[in-house]
Amino acid sequence: MMISSLGYIGLALLALIFLLLPLLRRGASEAGEHGPDKAHRQWYRQRLQELDQEAVDPQARESLQQELAAVLLAEDDMAKTRQTARNIPIAKGWVWITSALVLGLSALVYNSQSDSGLPLVQGAEIVLSLDETLQSEELRVWQERLQARLADAPEDAKSWYLFGHVQLKLGLPEDAAQAFAKTDALVGSDVSVKFYWLQARLLAGNGELNAVSESIANDILALDPNNGPVLELLSVSMMQRGELADAVKLMNRALNAAVSAERQIGLAGAMRVLRGRLDASAPHVEVAIAASEPPAPEATVFVVARPPGGGMPYAAVRRPAAMLPFTVLLDDLVGMSEQRLLSSAETFEVVVRLSRSGSVQAQSGDWVWRSEPLDLQDYESGKKLQAALAPG
Repeated sequence: MMISSLGYIGLALLALIFLLLPLLRRGASEAGEHGPDKAHRQWYRQRLQELDQEAVDPQARESLQQELAAVLLAEDDMAKTRQTARNIPIAKGWVWITSALVLGLSALVYNSQSDSGLPLVQGAEIVLSLDETLQSEELRVWQERLQARLADAPEDAKSWYLFGHVQLKLGLPEDAAQAFAKTDALVGSDVSVKFYWLQARLLAGNGELNAVSESIANDILALDPNNGPVLELLSVSMMQRGELADAVKLMNRALNAAVSAERQIGLAGAMRVLRGRLDASAPHVEVAIAASEPPAPEATVFVVARPPGGGMPYAAVRRPAAMLPFTVLLDDLVGMSEQRLLSSAETFEVVVRLSRSGSVQAQSGDWVWRSEPLDLQDYESGKKLQAALAPG
């Protein structure tokens, strides 16, 4: 918009120069008639008059008079020639035609580049904060404005995004899903767009996670691996399909990503239900954890299986200290990655740490319990451990 306006101004100034050029030339011409040419002619005429009055040799005076007259005649002829050239009408007509063409071209460029529909949706971001119950009329006004905008500018990603929110708040999830799909096609990898697109599809499909919706959810996790709500959603979907092992993996990731203790406790309960439906004889290490005294309410318990003495864990779980006492299972389902599993470790140790701050990094004042070194046979036999946490 700024560039097109500057282009229009530049062309208009060029046209103005063409229009003023003849006037400038005319002024210069008029000034010329009172300038050096006229002064020369006046001087010659005065000199001729003075010769008549000077007492010089008649023959010399006549010779000088003829010379001055010739010069004056030549000056008059040149002045007439310049005046004739200035009065040629074709040149004037060409300048006026060129000026009109430049002005017309500048107006055409401005109209083609300007976005006349943009003022219609200025301030449309307010739809994100409008209440669908108390401000539904205002939402409908913005719905109409955004529709008009998109009819003229179908590639406006921001208007599509805001239009999707309006449709979602007005109870039109299918239309909202289409708007967010269009937004996603225009902007690409944006987590918030994909998240609202997924939400709209779930509302339109009565909570069903079909193939398209699941693909959107996986795209979100590729951009944001710790997105708790999406991890939970996929976990429940896999549980419904009977893919219990994958459901446990995703539920554990969701639990580790959860912030509030209440949410962690709820996810831990769901995980116990999933675990109860799996084969109890599968390889694992069972760790029963208790504390010698009540910990701080905001404390967190980390349980990891790692190489003896330290190193990157093979398996890890996180629980709020408010759940104590509790039991956890360490196996490949709570592994740190598919390339580093507990079943591939020849030896390992289990470390239980209570962090008052909830930090993943060990800090002074943490309560720590460490097992003796374990091996693959302990893992395959379902080794049971008792971890007692105490200050210091």
